Amino acid sequence: MSIHTPPSTYILRDIVDVAVPESVAWWPQTIGWQILALVILMACFVWGYRRIKVWWQNRYRREALQALATLDLGLPRESATSLLTILKAVLVYLEPQNAALFGDALLQKLDSLLPSATPSSVKGDAEVKPAHHADLQPDLQPDFQSDFQSNFQYQGELGKKWLAASLSSHRTLTEPELATLIEHTRTWLLLHRKPESISASNKGAQ
Repeated sequence: MSIHTPPSTYILRDIVDVAVPESVAWWPQTIGWQILALVILMACFVWGYRRIKVWWQNRYRREALQALATLDLGLPRESATSLLTILKAVLVYLEPQNAALFGDALLQKLDSLLPSATPSSVKGDAEVKPAHHADLQPDLQPDFQSDFQSNFQYQGELGKKWLAASLSSHRTLTEPELATLIEHTRTWLLLHRKPESISASNKGAQ
């Protein structure tokens, strides 16, 4: 900041210098404004902390979606097996005891975690469109507003056929069937509900 000095030349010696006002401080001078500034700073800190926490807690969803995007419709049996591996890994992450699930119990568990409604928007993100699930923002949250009902269930005929195809070389899926499974699995990965309590080991890993 430059310091104002009065003129010192002979011609201007009798000139009375104009009083220069003091500089205005950036920091609020009254206690009310200081409290308000502190409240705003604390609110920003809490908001940022929550956003980072949500982003970190939902990293497994992003990793599973990335793995899902690598599945090849031209390799139905290999893709069916990989799809089972992806979903089983997510279930075990949510609750380690899910590692023992198999067959109908596994399919039932998958359906129980997915609400019956498919969203049009996800809280904290832009509108979610079926063709752009993989492009979601990293601060993805599972809260949603429902617009229409999802009729697909893993316990249905296609789900049971997928489970058999992933375990036996004598069973296979058609490309349309596999595409349906992959699309529904994208929805499941985005919107499945977390258990109310995740194991202490998973919390420690976060």
